Parts: sequence; C-alpha cells; structure tokens
Amino acid sequence: MNGKTIYFLGKLAASNRKEAAEIVRQSGGKIAQKLTPKVQIVVVGEGDIPAQNWNLWNDQLDNVTQQAFEAGSLEIISETFFWDQYGHIQHVQSLPKTCYTPSMLAELTGVQISVIRQLQKRQLIVPVRQVHRLAYFDAESILPLKIVRNMLDAGLTMNAVTERLYKIKRNLPAGQTKVQVAGHDVVFVTEKGLVNQDGQRCFSFLVEDEPAPVLQHEPLAILESVLESNTETNNIETLYETAWSLELAGNLQGAIDFYRMALAVEGQNPQIHFQIAELLYRLGDLTAARERYFMAIELDETFVEARANLGCVLAELGNDELAAAAFRGALKYHPDYAEVRFHLGMLLKRVGLTEEADEHFRIFLELMPNSPWAEQISK
Repeated sequence: MNGKTIYFLGKLAASNRKEAAEIVRQSGGKIAQKLTPKVQIVVVGEGDIPAQNWNLWNDQLDNVTQQAFEAGSLEIISETFFWDQYGHIQHVQSLPKTCYTPSMLAELTGVQISVIRQLQKRQLIVPVRQVHRLAYFDAESILPLKIVRNMLDAGLTMNAVTERLYKIKRNLPAGQTKVQVAGHDVVFVTEKGLVNQDGQRCFSFLVEDEPAPVLQHEPLAILESVLESNTETNNIETLYETAWSLELAGNLQGAIDFYRMALAVEGQNPQIHFQIAELLYRLGDLTAARERYFMAIELDETFVEARANLGCVLAELGNDELAAAAFRGALKYHPDYAEVRFHLGMLLKRVGLTEEADEHFRIFLELMPNSPWAEQISK
C-alpha cells in the first residue's frame, strides 16, 4: 500500500477490523481511526446492504473529503476489492480446507438460503471470506444452522430463533460444540449435565409451546411511515425487514413488493435486484427472475453469484449456450468458484462436451473435495 492511510467505513463482512488493520500494516499502509483529509483510501464495508450504496453513506464524508475524492486524491473502494487486491494472500492462507457457499450450506443443513443470508447480516454466522459479494463459510457455521432448522421445524418464528441464537452465542461454554434441541429450547451437553441458553442447569426437556405470532401484512401503513420518516437509512431498513418477514411467512409476492419499494426509495441496488430474482425463481417465474439477474449484473458486473444463478436459470429455460456464457463470466471474475465449475461441468457433460466437462469437475474436486455435490460427478 506504499505508506497510504486507510479508513474503514461501515461494518466489514468478511473479517473484523483488527484483522483487516493488521493486513494493512503488513502491506505497508497506515490505519486512520477517523475520516480526515489525510486519508487516501476509504474501504466501504459490506456487512450491511445500505453500506454498499453511495447515497446512504456519502453524507458521512465532509466537504473537504468529498472534494479530495472528486479531485482524485482520495480512492473509495469496496471491501471485496480490498480483500482481492490487498488481503488476498494473507486471507487465503487463513482459510480452512473446507469452505461452503450459502447454497452448499443450504443443502447440507436444510435451511433456506434467504435465512442464511439474514443470519449473516445479523452477524450470527460470519463468513471467513467474501469474493465479489459471494460469502464463504467454514464448518463452524453448520452447527448454528442445524439448530436454526430444528427450531423452525419445532414451530418457532424467526424472531424467536434469532433471540435464542444471540443467547447461545453469548453463553456457549468455552470449547463446547455439542448441543441438543428440545422442543423450543436449546441445551448444551456438558460434563456437569444439561445447561440451557441462559447458563442454567436443566433437569427436564419439557417445555411449553409458545404460539407463533401472526405477521400482519399492512403495506400501505408501512409505506406511509417510511415516506413520512426523515431518515433514509431507517426507511430502507424498515422495508428490508418487512420484506424478509413476509418471505419467512411464505408471502413471497409481498416480499417482492417491499423490495420494489426499497428500490423506489433507495434507487438502483444490485443486491436488491438479486433478492427479487431469488424470490421470482421460487415463485416459478423463471423469465422474470432471469431479467432481474441481468439487472443485478448490469449494475455490478463482478456480482459472481448473480452470474451463477443466471446461468442456472438460463439452463432451466433451455438456453444452454447463454447459460455456459453466464457461468464462464462468473469464472472470469472468480476462477475458484467451485459451484460454477460444477454447474458448467454438468451442462457441458449433458451436451456431449465430456472432455471440457471433466476438466471443470477436476478443478471442482480440488476446490471442494468434501462438497455435498461431489458424489454426483461420478454418476
């Protein structure tokens, strides 16, 4: 970094600030605790969706800093770009051998991808790395997701699950990984017996069922409150939270409506177009999902997960040539994207290009030897 001064703006998604600051120092840079005219590079964290939009954090830059940016003496980069350009070597070395993307975690644990994304946003599971918006998780994320699945199966609402996960994260005994789900409760198995989420000993699995609250979908009332608010960030967060709640309640069309409202309030956002595409796909509207994925990529050509999902949709629509192009586009920006190697290999195998397919399968197995999809390659 040649002695440049770096400032981290917003919440980091792929690391904590201490680790990121150490990489800056190892690369010859300096860390600024405040945003001042001396800062030469601003790294915008991707831990929250609003932080990725210029309109929502631009007001944090004073006039002098904005003038420096416009004059070219200040560089503003995304967290993904930071890791790829400056922290790649050190960060890759710290990765465990087995990592999972959200879709792989979903297949391993039975938890919906949308739930996994929300748990990531709430810092209840933390990726070990993010590449062009694509999160990678290690095996430690599997346990909390299995707990989530069991609690959702037991009838808890997602809000109740989230509260329990925060307690588990705070009270989990050191080195403890063995837990049991008993009805709506989670208990730790320790040498002293069973301990609940509050750190208290348990002598019975009997718990009372708690009724799941009914989500009231009142779009007009929520929209009116958003429009009356003077805080844009709160507006967006209200719309996001409502959309996610509707999705969890099974009202996918309602969730889409609120994400569209978010676009109307916030402006174009590739992540929101991606979310809408995911919901449209679940509703079976592949053509509309395809267009939303295209929009996400138009806004962010490095959005590799959108390119991968677009390839899958195009393949389902029978357009193998464009599907292969979408997969290759993802690999252009992220050659180690194992899932894309798998999907492209399966597509090529289906159309008779077995030699090229086998090369993608070989790379896939090198990248993800313990993937839940590895067995399908030999079939």
